[in-house]
Amino acid sequence: MFSDFITAIERIKKMDNDKELFLRVKPAVDIYDTDHSVIVWAEMPNVDKRDLQVHIKNGILHIQGKRTSSFDNGQYLLRETSDVMYERFFELRENLDQDKIEASYQAGILKITLTKKEEALPKKIEIN
Repeated sequence: MFSDFITAIERIKKMDNDKELFLRVKPAVDIYDTDHSVIVWAEMPNVDKRDLQVHIKNGILHIQGKRTSSFDNGQYLLRETSDVMYERFFELRENLDQDKIEASYQAGILKITLTKKEEALPKKIEIN
């Protein structure tokens, strides 16, 4: 019975070697609110920068990253890692300027800075 279980696992691993299968994962995210912007930090380790996408459509921020570990020459003798598709969606507040968004990626962290609209910025009121 145990050997049947091991055989099934080996078949699954072989299927994984033969096909492009992705484990779908929600990346861990921290969101910070500052006076001038909202900053999103998303953990997407070992993703090539070319495999990252950031989109905004109809007030929804969509982040996506694909991590693959394939080799051009040879085949796996043992594979304990998975190809991963990271993906999250966030509804944006109306006080954010969707035309002023910056994104950067470093050390496995995708950082997205969403600038607040001018009217949403704090204003100092003079006291007479």
